[in-house]
Amino acid sequence: MEQAFLVVLGAALTWAFYFVQRRVERRRTTEAIERSQKLLALKQGLEGAKTSLGELQRFEHGLVGKAQSAVEIADGIVTRAEEVVERGAVEVLHDDEFTAQARERLLLADARMRRVVATVRAQLDGEELAAFDRAHSAWLAFRDRHALFIAQSYARGPIRALIQAVTLESLTSAWAAELETQLGGD
Repeated sequence: MEQAFLVVLGAALTWAFYFVQRRVERRRTTEAIERSQKLLALKQGLEGAKTSLGELQRFEHGLVGKAQSAVEIADGIVTRAEEVVERGAVEVLHDDEFTAQARERLLLADARMRRVVATVRAQLDGEELAAFDRAHSAWLAFRDRHALFIAQSYARGPIRALIQAVTLESLTSAWAAELETQLGGD
């Protein structure tokens, strides 16, 4: 009797294991099929959009570059804000050294932008170069007007020069990053 019970128990366990294994295998198969369907849909979408995987990777690299630049700009702003909190806003506003530091950072950002612009210009010719030069000139005018507008929205006094320098630096760094990621500047 005991042997018969063990045989029946063994058969039941084997049967249960068989069905559990089939269920797991079916899940893996279903997941593989779903993954293959998604890859096929992606491939068809890329072909329909006439986009290659390399172009998609370049786009991703560009987005990552922009995100890194945004993090660097934000980090710089947070660092300056922490310094304002530590030293006290009134002391910073009357500190010409703080404004001078902001202008120095602007000069560094401007030098970086000029290097990137030179690299981009070297890659272009003819109508592309003329179009880029028009866009860059328009951007420079926008940058200067925007920074002036932002600075003028603050009360009179020494803060205006500081705000204008910080805004110019931020915009210039963002433009250099945009040119690097979109147009391949190094």
